[in-house]
Amino acid sequence: MMSRMRPFVLAAGLLLAGFAQAQPETFPAARARGELVVGVPYLAPPPVAGAKIRTPEGLDAAITDKLGASLKLPVRLVQLPAADADQALKAGEVDLVLADRGDGQPQTVAVQATGYAARPKAVIRTDTRMRKPADVQGRSVCMAEAATQAQALAQSWGATVKTYRVPSDALVAVREGECDIGLVDDAVWEPLMRFPEWKKFSSTLTPDGARQERVWLLRAQDEASRAWLGQEMRAWDRAGAWKAMTTKWARDVAFDVYLDQEVPDCHG
Repeated sequence: MMSRMRPFVLAAGLLLAGFAQAQPETFPAARARGELVVGVPYLAPPPVAGAKIRTPEGLDAAITDKLGASLKLPVRLVQLPAADADQALKAGEVDLVLADRGDGQPQTVAVQATGYAARPKAVIRTDTRMRKPADVQGRSVCMAEAATQAQALAQSWGATVKTYRVPSDALVAVREGECDIGLVDDAVWEPLMRFPEWKKFSSTLTPDGARQERVWLLRAQDEASRAWLGQEMRAWDRAGAWKAMTTKWARDVAFDVYLDQEVPDCHG
């Protein structure tokens, strides 16, 4: 019996091997280059010599690093507006683009949802009376300079907008009374507020503005990469990847703020 099964097992193994070899390679240009080049809406300039290293705004770095790890490729980020994605993809300047939205793209660009959606949420001292957007008119609202959605929302409230290089700088300004309100993604607000030192800054405003989902943009004709990317995003969702990334971001930013504040909160 075993002697009759061996040819069958061998044939099945050869068939599977041939099928695997026939599968198109994902992101072939990136593999040939030896790195995955990803366009992002904003790329903070490198810190000057001796400057402190702090957590950047949003999850772009975490998302792209995780994708690179899945592909077993190092990642290089370039600043690229979504409006320039089609041209950059055609020219091979980037392998894919992480964008705020995917509307308005031509048919040559495929749009793949990530599963991560957020909108700005306020960080306010609990001993203030600001609870709705109308209360913010004329007040100072602070956020990272990369947080363009938050800036637009605060401007719509009639607030005075102040931007900072990184989110921890904006949050330190809130804690030290230089800003009335800070704005961060609502997805990271809750894990940030779990830390005891943020309890007295856990008031917020009623939700305002639309939630935006981050999307991948890639060449529509690269069907193998499109299929793989869709499967990967579904796998991230099942594995709770977004919760893990937002929790880590909140922890890192809370630590950045701790390092930046040499003394306890000056308001006591």
